[in-house]
Amino acid sequence: MIGFGNYTKKAETTTITSLTDNRLVKIDPQEPGFFDEVLNFKSTNEDINTFIEAVAEVKEASLEAFYRVMYDPTEAGDHMVVFQKGKRPAVGHSYNWWVETASKMSPVEGRQWHIATEYQYYAFLVWLINQLVKIGKSVEEALHQVVLDSKELGHYYDSENSTKGEDFEFTGSRCVCGLYDLANTFKILQCSNSEARGFWLGGGLYGNGSDYFPLAYLDHYSNVDNDRNHSVGMLVL
Repeated sequence: MIGFGNYTKKAETTTITSLTDNRLVKIDPQEPGFFDEVLNFKSTNEDINTFIEAVAEVKEASLEAFYRVMYDPTEAGDHMVVFQKGKRPAVGHSYNWWVETASKMSPVEGRQWHIATEYQYYAFLVWLINQLVKIGKSVEEALHQVVLDSKELGHYYDSENSTKGEDFEFTGSRCVCGLYDLANTFKILQCSNSEARGFWLGGGLYGNGSDYFPLAYLDHYSNVDNDRNHSVGMLVL
């Protein structure tokens, strides 16, 4: 509270209607030097080198700028999600459920909501590495945290003050470079190749170890109708 008087805190609006909404983070892979820190790094670690090779592929894809939300989505009715702190993440739905849900969401300044691709997810990880470097991490440290062991970047079984695998944390937990919920749930991702079947799961989960499912973890699944009890769609504009 600032000043004097009987004021109440304004409730956070759940619907995003503008690209200037402070819950949105712009990620622009076309920004000069966006990929340089990662692609110029030399490593002897096989997993890090595999990540760097994947990032080179993402760069070649020439992605346009996109916006992601700082929170995981939460449910607000039949095929409806909102972005609000302090709620249970909208887990328990299939890839196709997320496709339909995104299609029903109102556009924001001409941009339609959709499930992020695995390329966009990795572009986000490059953005995260750049942010970690800006706050004082070395590139080596940032890559280690994203690719090898992400316990300091999200909610894992072995993270500090975790639920020890008992349950998810509510949305808006564990702020990292202005974003939250980075590893509380797996992120459901669509395939960049429109002809490919299935979908991807990325990142980590509250009930698993941070070195087994670091943020850079990706795995492909084929059943698009199977409910994913520990996953949410990563929706972007």
